[in-house]
Amino acid sequence: MPMQEQRPKIRPGIEMLPVSHQGQPVFLLRDRWGISPDLVLKREAAMIISMLDGVKDLRDIQVMLMRQGGLSLVAMEELRELLEKLDEHFILENQRFSLRKEELSQEFRKALVRPPAHAGSAYPAEPSRLKEYLEALFGAKKQSPAHPEPGSRGRPAGIVLPHIDLERGGSCYAKGYELLKPFLGEFDLFVILGTCHLPMETPLCLTDKTFQTPLGDLVCAKELAREVCEAAGLDFFAEELVHKVEHSLEIQVVLLKYLAGQENCNFRILPVLLGGFHRVMEKRELPGAEAALEAGIRALNEVLGGFPGRYCVMASADLAHLGPQFGDPNSVLVSDLGRIEREDLAMLQWVLRGNPDGFYRHVMAEQDRRRICGLPPIYVWLRLMQGRRIHLIDYCQAHHPQCTVTFASLGAW
Repeated sequence: MPMQEQRPKIRPGIEMLPVSHQGQPVFLLRDRWGISPDLVLKREAAMIISMLDGVKDLRDIQVMLMRQGGLSLVAMEELRELLEKLDEHFILENQRFSLRKEELSQEFRKALVRPPAHAGSAYPAEPSRLKEYLEALFGAKKQSPAHPEPGSRGRPAGIVLPHIDLERGGSCYAKGYELLKPFLGEFDLFVILGTCHLPMETPLCLTDKTFQTPLGDLVCAKELAREVCEAAGLDFFAEELVHKVEHSLEIQVVLLKYLAGQENCNFRILPVLLGGFHRVMEKRELPGAEAALEAGIRALNEVLGGFPGRYCVMASADLAHLGPQFGDPNSVLVSDLGRIEREDLAMLQWVLRGNPDGFYRHVMAEQDRRRICGLPPIYVWLRLMQGRRIHLIDYCQAHHPQCTVTFASLGAW
């Protein structure tokens, strides 16, 4: 096919962020899969990349750059050079990327451990520095009182915690884990349900890897992961590569290991990543209408029901994502925060009632305009916590005009 007739497409998992580089406004092309390196782009290149949708050919792009971008005619050779650079870094959706992804998937499936993907960026990689950091963080956050209600209720059956970065979410993490810490030595298993921030075909993904942290390892309950697949009659390991870089599980594993130390760390983990509900939401259906998801939830309930030890189910979930960075037209003002809190608390009423379908319907009625990324893990958590009393522990907002995120900690008894 002649080059000008090609219809290139940026693959899923690539995001473009406006940043400042050497004092100049530029764009950062980032791969959430961690397969491609970060690329810094000038405005012209960023405009071209935003048009690579698999529909437009290069001639269409030339015309659009002149009409909409106010640029002079971009030579076909310049477009070719940019495409070659993108292809070299596996950024285009094509056979070359598919082969590379499959190669990495096979490598990860054979590995026995999952190394920490975010040590040194989301938290210190050196053990002593990490301990100091977490001691300071948790110590400082404990000064402020928790949300009214928690009290002393004994050992929780489940807990919802944020997965936002520790700097912004430290208070909410601390208040949630404060309820869990006295009982860490009594649990044999932590089931960790996390949002998958990468595209998934299946609604649920397991791994049997030992999770490494700077403070030591946490072992996966491999036999339980296999039992879930057998009970569902499905292979929930098919997309296991998404576990390699996902932070929503990693952050909880690090905190569990830190708080348990060595003396109380006799438990294992069952890490579960959950994909988005967009397919069922577009059809105006409940999540239970997706056969694979329903089979997975039933299998989890069955396997946990037969587990002889004590377990705790954790949901690693943030709430709303608002502001221009997430696609909203307007900045988030301080005056907006009260309304955002009221909307969040109205949504969480369904969680406090233990009503997973009510929670989902509430988000669907909003057409997910507030981007509740914790919808899947909280929904599944509620399905596993049926009959439990649920209480709100803390509610927080990390405000920034360009990107505001809200989150909460909740417990089930």
